[in-house]
Amino acid sequence: MESIRDILLQSEPLLLFLVIGCGFLLGQVKIGSFKLGVAGVLFAGLIFGAWCPEGEQSFKIAHQVMQIGLILFVYTVGLTSGAGFFASLKRQGLRFNLALVIALFCGGALTLMFGYLMHLQAGQIAGVFCGSLTNTPALAAVTELISNSGVGDPRDPIVGYSMTYPFGIVGGMLAFQLFAWVYRKPAHRERIAAETRSKERADLKSACFGVTNPEIIDKAIGELRIQEKMGLIISRYRHSQNTTVPTKYTVLYEGDIVKVVGVEADLRKAEGYFGVESNANLDEVGGAITMRRILVSRKELAGKTIQQLELDHYFNAQITRLRRADVDIVPDYHTRIELGDRVRVVMPSERSAEVAEFFGDSERSISELDYTALTLGIFIGVLVGMIPIPIPGGAAVSLGFAGGPLVAGLILGKLGRTGPLVWSLPAESNNALRHIGLLFFLAAVGVMAGGRFFQALSGTGGQLFLLGLLTTTVTTGITLLLLRYFGKATIIETIGATSGMQTQPATLARAYEMSNSDDTYIAYATTYPVAMVGKIFIAQLLLIIANLMIH
Repeated sequence: MESIRDILLQSEPLLLFLVIGCGFLLGQVKIGSFKLGVAGVLFAGLIFGAWCPEGEQSFKIAHQVMQIGLILFVYTVGLTSGAGFFASLKRQGLRFNLALVIALFCGGALTLMFGYLMHLQAGQIAGVFCGSLTNTPALAAVTELISNSGVGDPRDPIVGYSMTYPFGIVGGMLAFQLFAWVYRKPAHRERIAAETRSKERADLKSACFGVTNPEIIDKAIGELRIQEKMGLIISRYRHSQNTTVPTKYTVLYEGDIVKVVGVEADLRKAEGYFGVESNANLDEVGGAITMRRILVSRKELAGKTIQQLELDHYFNAQITRLRRADVDIVPDYHTRIELGDRVRVVMPSERSAEVAEFFGDSERSISELDYTALTLGIFIGVLVGMIPIPIPGGAAVSLGFAGGPLVAGLILGKLGRTGPLVWSLPAESNNALRHIGLLFFLAAVGVMAGGRFFQALSGTGGQLFLLGLLTTTVTTGITLLLLRYFGKATIIETIGATSGMQTQPATLARAYEMSNSDDTYIAYATTYPVAMVGKIFIAQLLLIIANLMIH
């Protein structure tokens, strides 16, 4: 064993990838429905970090590895969350997120108060908050803040996080189970209704109708705003035995036949809007029209709306469906195109090759990232993180390598593109970079804190665990109740939005298992960005206040 240890001491890259590999295997071990997932890398790092015979040199991984991993992770999280973060500040999402922010501040205040009474270090208090609410970016922000300020031990937050993270996951799941049991009757009714809606949303259908409604006769499709009002797309149009792909300028005449695409609930309304349903099959017209699913791989199109593409003007074609992240949706003129989308286009057969070329339709191109935009975005984020922010008392803090790239990612993710620069990344590339960054960060901080972690087990470990249990239970409970009664959420939305507060894939998976409804994912997406940003800033605020109280 000592020879193995000597080899690892000679090569940090060897140690880094061994920790990641062992940790990833550890994270896949399931106990019931619980598993550590990617956090297994952190615990593997703790074990390797503690492997230090008395008088021997301890393992270490360069601090720059942790910083690079952190920057990649939080920046790509920001890009993914940007559009959703700003969209969540509107409509019902505003009430959801206000409830969530109140709950997080209550949880933070509770952690601070009891942590102070337990005489814990400021870093440990902040780490408990991060671990009990399972938020690794917040841990990264606190660790970076301590390293930059030189106040405290940067290993303290990692110890607090590690002691409380497992129950942070399990506690959230138990809270969901208890909440669902208390509200089991309304939850059952809502689950059935949600399952029906989910099936309808996922199952796009088409039907043909004869135009007989006087209110729409002699009017252009664009003028009628059919997509906006009814969520339907007219994919084909027959007039005087000629079948074409309609555009927003196409005028509907009495006796015309239209083929409409949408979910079943909307199609049921279509008969009263257009006229009687027709048995005509507009798909069987001599090959003049074709339908094809095409991959969006041209970077020039990223961030543009369907209206800006002007497919009807250039190709007499239109998009009838869009598949993104394995979900089919009916797009409208305001839907923005992203790299990696698969669009179903109805077009004249002779224009098929041109339309495919227009979108790119290349798997190889989609794998070629815009490295100029990627590195420039990260540069902006690091620069933002270096800007000093004055606080009361004459001191100043900065967003650091965790906050700066996150803020930049959120803004650039919302923008999508700026001129020729495409900020957004294809989902597959974003996931890969995010996970690589997270793995590097967790391995480095785990090795750094290993010795301190096992010392805490025989010292303050019990206190840290109890404080984490309290923080998880109270924060999750307040979130559930506020979402239900203040946010006016359904049971399914409440559990989904609370899993967004946890920012933990395991709790999201459990929430979906309980509901079997896509409403869970929608609610999760509504609160996840605000929870991610909120916990990062609250954790740093806890560290600053705790330091002032202790000293």
